[in-house]
Amino acid sequence: MRVLLTFLVFVSSAVAQSSIDPFKLRDKKDLRLADVTQLWRTLGISEKIRETAAEGAKDTNRRFDCSSDDRCEAEYVGPNWPLLDGQDAVIRISPAYLNANLSRFLVFHREGDGPWQLIDYLDSTEWDYNFPSVSVSYSAGKRWLVLTLHPHCGTGCSLTHTDWYELKNGKLQMVLTMPLAGGQFNENPARQFETRFIRGNQSGGSETLEFIYHVEFTPWFRSSIDTGLWSEEKVIRFSRMPGQTEFRFDLKSSEASETFVEDIFSSDELGPPRLFELVQDHLLAIAREPHDQRRRWLQEVLDENPSLPELAPVRAAFAKVPAAAGRPPRGGVGIPDRK
Repeated sequence: MRVLLTFLVFVSSAVAQSSIDPFKLRDKKDLRLADVTQLWRTLGISEKIRETAAEGAKDTNRRFDCSSDDRCEAEYVGPNWPLLDGQDAVIRISPAYLNANLSRFLVFHREGDGPWQLIDYLDSTEWDYNFPSVSVSYSAGKRWLVLTLHPHCGTGCSLTHTDWYELKNGKLQMVLTMPLAGGQFNENPARQFETRFIRGNQSGGSETLEFIYHVEFTPWFRSSIDTGLWSEEKVIRFSRMPGQTEFRFDLKSSEASETFVEDIFSSDELGPPRLFELVQDHLLAIAREPHDQRRRWLQEVLDENPSLPELAPVRAAFAKVPAAAGRPPRGGVGIPDRK
């Protein structure tokens, strides 16, 4: 029997939730299902895959397995900042086969030189191209465990999103889910976006998480035009009142509508009517400018959609302004901010 399995059997006979040094699991590449099953028993946790949401955690009917070749691996993945005062360690247990789409994150903590204890754990099945990762965001005296995922998207798109968790009463609860980066390249204009965390705030009993949402638009891959079109950057805030678990979109203090954020910062295809509705101000600004590069691209769009009602105002504005030679100003044509 392997040394790891012997070690786990020994400590599991001591207490129901044994103290395990997570660094003894670090970077083990030869775990079998029997090993990880014994590890769950030693830690006093279920072998069933668990879903964790704002309402709490519940087991599903699916069991953790090591894929068809019965090989799992353990990896130390952080975190970059302690989730609690003291010392933390997060170990990811996953099938060695990347496309198994399964990971369990074990969150350990200890005070000073005391024993390591398992705080809680998270199971992840919503990812594909890369293993998920964890980090800790810290602001305004609060800390959140952030799980970064890379779900399957398809051809011509990409998506990375984050799930934010808060430790409350010894359990992790999901408080926010949001995109981190992505793009949709099967539509014209194509778009690529990213977000970044700025800060957390507490005021009058409410809490707010503040982010920058940035998106850049370009001609799609079938276009003959190779130039940037325009970009937008908005401050978006999510808030919650005392007693609430989840942070919700804060329309009053955000610089864009929730519908705009959900549609544009998504890897889904929106379809010509909806996409052109959302970017019509930019299309009109380009139509009214005589600079050739973006007008040539806009001409392509109008030719591709000769009878779309949503483009009628753009078509009329385009026809009134003759094209002129020259390069468009760097950074694109500015338009007023809109909700």
